[in-house]
Amino acid sequence: MGLLTLGASCIGAYFNIRRYQREQAKEEVGVAVEREALGRPKLGGEFKLINQDGMITSDKDFLGRWMYIYFGFTYCPDICPNELMRMQEVLAKLDKDHKVGQKIAPIFITIDPERDGPKQLKDYLLDWHSDLIGLTGSPEQIQDVCQKYRVYFSKAQLGSDPSDYLIDHSVMFYLVDPKGNFVDYYGQNMTVEEMYSKIDKSIRSFSG
Repeated sequence: MGLLTLGASCIGAYFNIRRYQREQAKEEVGVAVEREALGRPKLGGEFKLINQDGMITSDKDFLGRWMYIYFGFTYCPDICPNELMRMQEVLAKLDKDHKVGQKIAPIFITIDPERDGPKQLKDYLLDWHSDLIGLTGSPEQIQDVCQKYRVYFSKAQLGSDPSDYLIDHSVMFYLVDPKGNFVDYYGQNMTVEEMYSKIDKSIRSFSG
């Protein structure tokens, strides 16, 4: 019983630490947004990655369109599918007044470049919105774009196989305007309707 209690305590401590780190990452995003309002370093920035068709894709390719971004990974068992479902619902609402694909670019950036190559991304995205763009790259490129958006992630090995792992990560969506400027972020606790309303308002009030 003593070993079982100790094991349960260790597991509980592990998940508490991961929860704390996710909350810290969320706070960092909030601080970055506040600093941007004061004219200090902003959230987001340039990136050069590879899309699901194997083509080099940069932030410049989306100028003129809104970027609606989510960071996740295709082997994610529950959180990513749930968030992509929410993203799909938001896109369905936006598509009524703002043409998704033409005016809005929904983007899925993997935080797992070792397993999520272009083909894996392409196969995975077949189950989601037809305009959803998948982006991957080298570990260094992914680390760079994650740092720019203050995305926290941490790998947890599950067994002896190096490819057998999960990734704990912050759960947020990001909105970038057609000029490439960060606009807002939306956390896991925000409803589909709230997220849609905020994005819709941002698009309608954009002066260009």
